[in-house]
Amino acid sequence: MREFDETFERVIQNLNFQLKAYDGVTQLIAKIKQRSIGLPGSEDDGTSCDTGLKGVGKEAGLLTVKGRYGRDIEKELPQWDAWEQWLKVVPGIGPVLGAKLILLFNYKFVAICQKCGADLEKVEKDMVCTGCGESSKGDGVLKYRIAARDFPTISKWWAFMGRHTVDGNMPKRKEKVQSNWSTKGRTLGFHIGDQFNRQKEDHPYKAFMLSRKAKHQKNHPDWSKGHVHNAARNEAVKLFLSHFWHVSRTLAGKPVSDPYSGVIMGHTNIVKPFYFAG
Repeated sequence: MREFDETFERVIQNLNFQLKAYDGVTQLIAKIKQRSIGLPGSEDDGTSCDTGLKGVGKEAGLLTVKGRYGRDIEKELPQWDAWEQWLKVVPGIGPVLGAKLILLFNYKFVAICQKCGADLEKVEKDMVCTGCGESSKGDGVLKYRIAARDFPTISKWWAFMGRHTVDGNMPKRKEKVQSNWSTKGRTLGFHIGDQFNRQKEDHPYKAFMLSRKAKHQKNHPDWSKGHVHNAARNEAVKLFLSHFWHVSRTLAGKPVSDPYSGVIMGHTNIVKPFYFAG
């Protein structure tokens, strides 16, 4: 990974923008498809009869725009070792998921006051400057500074991603209570689990998921199929996240502890990161 300087900050900001734009276009496409299904002449998911999605002639449609953002994201990723030396060869982890993981793990975007440049903090439904005490209301789009993030232990990384347990279950959001874990991270974990579930049975993370599913079915005959599947998927995601933590810290020259997937996940042997030669 490149040195964290002003030039690289612009790269990070640009990648973050591209990811948000990609997600925005993806959500818009999904809504248009849903609304287009019932149109006369629509024989598929609504794509065939909507020129806004497909484009007309040389005019690009939203599907083309989404593809461009995806390619732009992929072009930026070689600047991070975790992508070049591991993530890009893990089936199911494409550029978008990889970029989101890298940004969440390494950086945090801190809102700053447009008047004095100090950090903003959330006070009820407002963002208030820690320096001048002014509210950010009326300032328009917020501006951010980039700060480095660090997770010295796998448990801290799991907790940030919303994969820790409270009374035996993953925590849930509570009304009017700010969560101490990342909702983006929790959602990202679900997407990763779904991608692994779509892989062939010889895919190591899919194989791990299936082994945990078989174990839960044997040990918990009272569990529903959905409960068994969700528990096994969560464990596969936690294993992958522990591998991501291990690889990222190893490549950055930071210390790692070994029992992250052994003692914690109940294995007699440590499960080393799949696809990683380091």
